[in-house]
This record gives sequence, C-alpha cells and structure tokens, in this order.
Amino acid sequence: MTLKRRAFLQQAGLALGALGLGGTALLTSSSQYQQALAKPARRKLALLIGINAYPDRALDPGVAQDIALRGCVTDVELQRQLLVHRFGFQPGDVLTLTNQDATRDGILTALDEHLVQQARADDVVLLHFSGYGSLVQVSGLETDRAADPGVANGDGANSDGASRGTIAALDQSPPGRLQAAWVTVDSRLPSEANPALGDLLEAEIIARLAPLATANLTTVIDAGSQDAGYLRWGNSRVRSRPTVPAGRLPAAAAPSLDLTAPWPGLVLRAAQVGRLALESQWDGFSAGIFTYALTQSLWETDPDPSSQVLMQRAGQQMQRWVGADQRPYLSDRLPSRTGPVTYGLPPQLPPAAGVLLPSNENRPLMVWLGGVPPQVLRYLQPGSRLGVETAPGQTVTLGLESRSGLKALVKPVEGQAPLPAALTRHPIFEQVRQLPQTIDLIVALDSQLKRVERVDATSALAGIPLVSSVVAGDKAADCLFGRLPIGPTSTLTAALPGGAETLPGTGGDARGATQGGERPAESSYGLFAPNRTLLPGTMLPREEAVKTAVNRLTPYLKTLLALKLVRLTENHAASQVGAAAVLEVVQPKPRPLLVQTTDRSPTATWPLIIRQAQKAAVTDPLMLPRDGRIGYRLVNTSPRPLHLLWISFDSRGDCTALISLPEGTNDDGAEVPPAATPLAPGEMVTFPTDGGGWAMPGAAVWVESHIVLSTRPLERCLAVLGNNPPSLATGFRPVAQALPLAQALLQDLNGEAESNDRSAPTDYYALRHDRWATLSFRYDIA
Repeated sequence: MTLKRRAFLQQAGLALGALGLGGTALLTSSSQYQQALAKPARRKLALLIGINAYPDRALDPGVAQDIALRGCVTDVELQRQLLVHRFGFQPGDVLTLTNQDATRDGILTALDEHLVQQARADDVVLLHFSGYGSLVQVSGLETDRAADPGVANGDGANSDGASRGTIAALDQSPPGRLQAAWVTVDSRLPSEANPALGDLLEAEIIARLAPLATANLTTVIDAGSQDAGYLRWGNSRVRSRPTVPAGRLPAAAAPSLDLTAPWPGLVLRAAQVGRLALESQWDGFSAGIFTYALTQSLWETDPDPSSQVLMQRAGQQMQRWVGADQRPYLSDRLPSRTGPVTYGLPPQLPPAAGVLLPSNENRPLMVWLGGVPPQVLRYLQPGSRLGVETAPGQTVTLGLESRSGLKALVKPVEGQAPLPAALTRHPIFEQVRQLPQTIDLIVALDSQLKRVERVDATSALAGIPLVSSVVAGDKAADCLFGRLPIGPTSTLTAALPGGAETLPGTGGDARGATQGGERPAESSYGLFAPNRTLLPGTMLPREEAVKTAVNRLTPYLKTLLALKLVRLTENHAASQVGAAAVLEVVQPKPRPLLVQTTDRSPTATWPLIIRQAQKAAVTDPLMLPRDGRIGYRLVNTSPRPLHLLWISFDSRGDCTALISLPEGTNDDGAEVPPAATPLAPGEMVTFPTDGGGWAMPGAAVWVESHIVLSTRPLERCLAVLGNNPPSLATGFRPVAQALPLAQALLQDLNGEAESNDRSAPTDYYALRHDRWATLSFRYDIA
C-alpha cells in the first residue's frame, strides 16, 4: 500500500476492539462470533512492514550473493490475515508497507500518523518488521551515554533474566556503541564522503513511540543482527546484514536521542540481538521462521495465552521445523500485576485451521490455511475436507479442490447447499486430512559441497527408497547433507549449539579460528537440520567417501522419515476425540511440565488434575536435567475406548514405543493385564505404571514423543511390533525399524481402509479427525 496518509486516514473506519470477554472465554460457534463482532470496543491499529527487494547498496557491494529476501512480504500477509480474521482488526486499520514503500521516512511517518496520532488510551497497537536487521557502530557521540560494552537492544527486562544491553557473544566488540537497527529499502552503508548511518536505529523507533497514549503495544521483529558472513545458511536465508558498519548518527536523529531507552510494551523477537534470524522455503512460498511459527501457533492456541506460553510453543515449532539454532526472545515492560498478553487482547475465534475469505457469487470459494501446520500443509491433498459452522451444531463441509501456497480453492461437497455469503470470514477447521501414501524424505545438498561431491551424493541418495535430494535453497527440505561450514567462522559456535560435544576432531573446542579455536580443514560428511545445526552422532573424526557416508547414514535417514510421517498425524487443534496428556517430572521433585489437550472435542471437560496441571505447567523453554526422571498422565474424556501408541524419537536416531493390547489373551495364552488394555471412557492412566519414572535416554540432547489415541484398534502397528509387544504393563522397548511402524500407523488411521467402495482412491490416506488424536511433546536434555 502506498503512503497516501491523508486519504488513508479519511477512509479508515473505527476498529472493533477487544470483546469484553474474560481470559477463559471461548467463542464456540459462528453465532457467538457474529455477536462479538457487533460489540463496540477499543480500537486496534497495526503497522506491518516487510522488505524483500533490497538494492545492492543496502548491504555490502563486496557480497557476491543474491541479496533479495523472499519471505518478508509473506510475513506481512501472515500477520494481516491473523489480525483481521482472528483478532478482529478492521482491514482499514492495518497499514502495510512493503518493498519500495518501506523507506526510512515512510516508516517514521507511518509510526507518527498511523499509530501515535491515532491511538488512544487502552487501544491496542501492533508493530511488525520483517527484513534485514543490522548491528551498527555509532561513533562521534558528544557524550558517552553507553558506558557499558555490548549492544543496546532496548529490551529492558526479559524472560531469560538477562540485563538490558549486554550480549555475552559480543563482549569483544570494537570501541563504540553497537546499536540494533532495521535495514530499510533506502538504507546505504556509510562512506568517507557521507559517514552518517543509513539504517533506522531501533533507538529512533523507540523515541517515535514514546508519545504513544496506550501501553498495549506489541512489537514483533523478524530480523537478525549477527554478522554471519553469509546470506545463505544451510537451507535457509539469513536476515542479517553480513557486516557491521560504523558511522555517525543520522542527521535526522535528534541530538538528544537516548541510545539506551528500552522498548515500550511487549517485544517478540525472532532471536536475541546479536543472534541469527532466518527465513525458509516452504511448499510454494517463503516466510520468516519466527513469524510463521508465531502466527500458526496463534491460529491454533487457546484464547488469551500468556506471551511466555506462546513463545515456548513457537520456539518448539521452530526447533522441529529447522533446528535448534534460532531461539525466539521475549521482553516486556508491562505492569507485573497484569502480565504480558499476546497482542494485548484475546482472539475472537476458536482455534482454527484458517478462515473462509471474502468472495462473490461469480468467483470460487477461497480459504486461508495459516493455521494448518506446515508439515501437513505441504502434503494436504485435493479431497481433504474442511468444515465451517453455519449455526450451533450445524456444519457445512467443504472439499479442497486445489492449493497454492497458503490459499486454497474449496467448494461444498456434493449434496450440500451452497454456502451463504454471510459466512465469509468465518473460521474453518479440518475434518478429513488426505495425504499421499508415498512421501519422501527430502535431503538438501549443502551448497558448499564441490560439484563432484553433490553428483556423488545425488547418486547415492537416489538408491535409498523414499529418499530424494535437492540443492540447498531450492525448495523445502527435511535435513541437510554436507560438511562443517567453511569460510567466515566468527559465528560457528552460535550456529552449532552443543557443538563441543558433537564435533569430531576439534579436541572439545568447537570455536572458529577467529575465536582462538582450530578447525580441521575438511571434516567428514554428516547430517544437519535445515538451518545447519549438526545432528549428533552423524559425523566421524575421519575422512570418508561420499557414498560411504551415505551408506553409513541410511539408518538415520530412515528414522528421520519415520519421524516425519508420525508428525503428519499431529492434530491437537483439529481432533474431535476427547483426550489430554501431561508430561511430568517424577524426580527429583514431582511437577507437571507440558500439557496437551484436544481443542475441538465436544466432550472436553477436563478433570481437576488436568486443569491444575495446565496452570502449573512451565512456560520457559523446556530443558531437563540429565539425572531427571519423567512420566506421562493420560485422560480419555471421549465416550469410546481409546487405543494407545506411544512412540518416541531422540537426537541419536533411536526410536522406542509401547502400545495398548486387545483384551483377552496374548500369544502365550496368558491373560492381558488390565493396565495394558485400551483406555476406557473416563479413565486416567499414568506410565510408567510403577510411578518411578523413566530416565533420560543415554547421550541424547533432545527427545520428541508422540501419543496416538485411536477409536479403532491399531492392528498393523501391533503386527509390526511382533509377538509380546511392549505395553503399559511392560514399559517401552527399542524399535529396530521405526519406518515400518510409522507406515503402519498411517495405514491404521486411514479412514478408507474400512470402505467397501472399490472406486475410492487407494493412493491416499484419508485421516478423519473424529477418530484419532496425536498429542506431541518435545524437550531438551542438559
């Protein structure tokens, strides 16, 4: 949108604001939604900024790389759709500045005219920036307003307890004050002829927001500021300028500009100042990893989540999608008596897969699928079913016709009346998830590999069933094949978390050469997460041929594919099966850690112990001690027995499982103990059943567990696990071949498996959300 401010202000209507609903209120029907939207309330304003098309002068002329970003404009659309359709912002009150409109002056003008001048006390304001971030060294200050070394991030107190303006990784910065800044579309590097900094300092933005009449400000920054030396990182792009320019304050900046002033309100960052922020390629579009995780979590989250809980969920999503390198960062200066509430208000919709977009009679129906998990969206096939509630208890089913990126064409399934035009902007939810039966593991080949190495790797990977390869950066990938990064090494430690434990041949020192460490000229080949986080145990301390390495890594690749298939069954936001699960610490001190519940179940009345666990669950990133012991608690609130499969994966590539057994006798003729049978309606179980908990698995650094509860027996899974399979009565056991078990799970959940219609498609799985629930947990181990 161009910045024609006066015309814009004349046309903008008053927003519908917060609904006056309590923090636990949930709009469960379309009629409640319509009534809520009709209520007058406080105004909501948003300024969304995204820049893909940067000119060369904005970065470093010496960087011989494609500098354009690809996902920042998508970030703006992700936020806009969320704000308008889930948080009730008026479309005219959401101002977007993208590409050539996002100049330094344009941004400052929009801050003044759209936010500061219009906002009143108790209004809600959101500011979002996606683009390149930078650290700049401010010189020539009249007074040393920054006595301490480090970075002025202006974040004030934060959830990690770090003091403002100190980032340990940058303590060795050169003289002068390092300032976080946004790279605008008209930014340029300082020169001898013009030494003024061309970036928009965050301190300048903070100063412009100082007169804001409301304290309900949320700022989302999906930009980094680590001088990684690269614009590509694994299968992702870096949102940080690769150099640290030094210069004077811009002439437009007030001489009295306070470089240490903290951000007002709530700040949600893609990463801590001085750290890496990335964008990634998804299926048909690119987006910032943080913005996508944040908005997708907000589509499916309960009303009124605390920001700590939201950031925990977004951080877990980011780790699973691309690796553990990038961690989101939260800071707030809101009154402690209220606590930070995300976006300053509860959402106006129940958890949803997306929304039915406005249309007319002459155009097909279109839906926005921002709430569908990206690993599912990637494989969601035509024939999938989505529901939209027309009245309490009445639902129209829409069939997915085609999809492009985050939008899809739909139409009412055969036999149903046309959808009333009044239902546009209504939430949609999944009913049937149709997935292809053939799904490959996509391995990206590191661009730093030599051409002959990539040719050999492509050939070797082609020989593994259900594994295919792509060039890094070309499309979405599940993992990366390559060596340790070479070239600029100042950020090697940050890019490889826990690297000192996993990097062979470094003598326990994973630092780059510029930090005093020594690194082998060439490492062996290994597997990395898409953001280049090394997967532990996949690299050897000796040189080897590419084909030898691929053969060695084949079992790990098959386990990664099994994990990918199991993740496709996750559906806590869509499942209509009433179930809840709690991950608990048993020792040294019993307490709940994480709680997962199904959100759309009509029978989801949780017992007191689950409600208490929800209140007591941790909100910080989950890191368990090596000597800790854990257990699980499950509740079945559905009217039918639920068959259980618990399957767990860890960073070493190991898989363990247990399963409920049919009532009766086992293969040895012994009676199946009641503890091993399916969960009866209303039943609560804990496991391990002895109450002693399970120890942390060996040298693993993370664990991801999935609890699958099905209304139908999991017969194929039982067959794969063999005679006397592991159960709740015996405890889990290792699974030698995880991939057949994951494939059997999809076959058991397939709704077409029981159909006698031979004309039904046989090359797809049709998973009905009223027949199963998969609840997932992930935790790191210290």
